[in-house]
Amino acid sequence: MTVAFRRIMRLMPANMMQTTGHLTGQSDCRMSTTLSTPKVIDKIYEFRSYDVKPKRMADFVEFTVRNMHMRHKHSKCLGYWISQYGGLNQVHHIWPYDSYEHRMSVRNAISTDPVAGGKFVKTVLSMVDKQTNKILRLLPETQLTLPSENGGVYELCTYRMKTLPTIWLPKVVLSLKTAQEVMHKSGSSIVGTFVTEYGRNNELIFLLRYPDFDQRYRCYENMLHNPQWMSLGTRVLFFCIITVLIPN
Repeated sequence: MTVAFRRIMRLMPANMMQTTGHLTGQSDCRMSTTLSTPKVIDKIYEFRSYDVKPKRMADFVEFTVRNMHMRHKHSKCLGYWISQYGGLNQVHHIWPYDSYEHRMSVRNAISTDPVAGGKFVKTVLSMVDKQTNKILRLLPETQLTLPSENGGVYELCTYRMKTLPTIWLPKVVLSLKTAQEVMHKSGSSIVGTFVTEYGRNNELIFLLRYPDFDQRYRCYENMLHNPQWMSLGTRVLFFCIITVLIPN
């Protein structure tokens, strides 16, 4: 856990997020939105984005889906999405790791693997114009909530904050109950709430899931009419980038 996280956790009362409700995850990763006392957050999530050459997009998706088992030999991909709105010819992955040491050991193993590091990586790179990554951690007092079914529409909301994390993080945590209630009533869910550790700093990232595009709009309208959530944005938000994703 970083020094900033420790400072923030000391500012939060232990019972700050005693929320209720339930959003189910996959059979081997069931998680509840009922949150308890603060705990150390060790796991990191690498969010990787690929700008694919427009003429190679179909080839990229077909090859990576068919051959992902080559990469999964070393660690598993948490999610695979294709940008629908907010970016064209883009593919996004999330790769969880137990620690930075774990990530380094995986990357070293891939570099010496003639299949994963040779055929898979070299073929992928031949179809990509640019790739970027950032390291994320879950927001203190939150958990990852994976959907129990396939499909749906995902939304990646990246908020650039205008104040220091020691100011905005506690405010966000206090406002999460409101967001969870609005999402849950509409049959939608907050899959994960992250803060950036490496990449563009001072960012808050929501990964949201909706049953369909229309439900996303209705949920957005409800959030706009929620005074608690909107007051949070006016106090600490600098700007927001929204990307709508389709799971693959």
